Amino acid sequence: MKRHIAVLTLIFTVLLIGCGPDRPDLQIVTVPAPSLSDNLIGTSIEQQVAVYLPPMYNMDERRYPVVYFLPGYSTPIEAFVYGSFQGFELKASLDSLIRNGIIHEMILVIPNGSTPFGGSFYVNSPVSGGWENYITRDLVAYVDSTYRTIASPGSRGIAGHSMGGYGALNLAMLHPDVYGSVYSISPGLFDEDGLRNCQMFATEQVRTQTQELINELRQLSVEDAHTHFLSQISTIRELDEWDLLFTITYGIAFSPDPSHAPYFRYPITRDMGMRMEDEIVWAAWERGFGGVNAEIYEYWENFAGLNAMALDYGANDSYRWIPEGCDYFVEKMNEADLPLLVYRHDGGHSDHLRERIEQHMLPFFNEFLSFVE
Repeated sequence: MKRHIAVLTLIFTVLLIGCGPDRPDLQIVTVPAPSLSDNLIGTSIEQQVAVYLPPMYNMDERRYPVVYFLPGYSTPIEAFVYGSFQGFELKASLDSLIRNGIIHEMILVIPNGSTPFGGSFYVNSPVSGGWENYITRDLVAYVDSTYRTIASPGSRGIAGHSMGGYGALNLAMLHPDVYGSVYSISPGLFDEDGLRNCQMFATEQVRTQTQELINELRQLSVEDAHTHFLSQISTIRELDEWDLLFTITYGIAFSPDPSHAPYFRYPITRDMGMRMEDEIVWAAWERGFGGVNAEIYEYWENFAGLNAMALDYGANDSYRWIPEGCDYFVEKMNEADLPLLVYRHDGGHSDHLRERIEQHMLPFFNEFLSFVE
């Protein structure tokens, strides 16, 4: 996976040469991200964003609706621009769908969602930065001030895959005044047992590795722990220890502790050989991808205020807790009498991603976005 991303980055760098004035319909821009300024892990306050402009954009003065698409964990934006998922290429795909009358012309924006450690989960954290604020404030404001958008919630949709699928649901839930519709693909969602069943806690190796890292860093001063932690993260990435890295970045996002590396509170400790759980910390970890029933109750009016919601996931996802969590979300939405379009297919986590985007996600936004100012 690491080598794959490195190759993609090289290709992306080379192809950026072709994204200048001669290709105004596909732009790679650098966006100021002041909301990320107070972070501890080196997240840049300037973020790259891919912006697709429809064929007629430079030929008339119309304004266009916008779809924001959030990538998954450690997935670079160029993966969607240059064909990593079953050959999906952003410009070629949308041009074709528009040319064949399947969708109307729209702007599509793909921001980076990764940190130097892995994923941001698109939430505000005192450790990794204010990602929720960056996406909903900095980025939306930049796009609306730079391009001819229809700057209203009804003409603004949000979508994403995996970590980005969770991010899309969460941001739409929290900000119905910004996004009017949401389409979530294979999102990170927990049912009541999801946290225990996911790779972060179901595997003894990951639990042990995490506890050993915490114990090692806690014996060092704040400054030495920070330096050593950064070194350890580089080693973890080089060894492709993705489940451990995911655990670290999930903790930083949902149970942050900015006072000392590794910058998160962990719910499991061992004392005299006995495994002990901190209920308060466990609840914080569970509220990340979980807490579905409570959130639906708390944000019922926000959900109800959306023009449309869609959940799209594979029954054969290799992360078994994801379809289980999605089934649970569907059940609770039905109990709350909240409308939700559900697309449950026979694929896995990302092996049908091009099909889901082209045949379902984009037609969904074509139906539910407002194309009128």
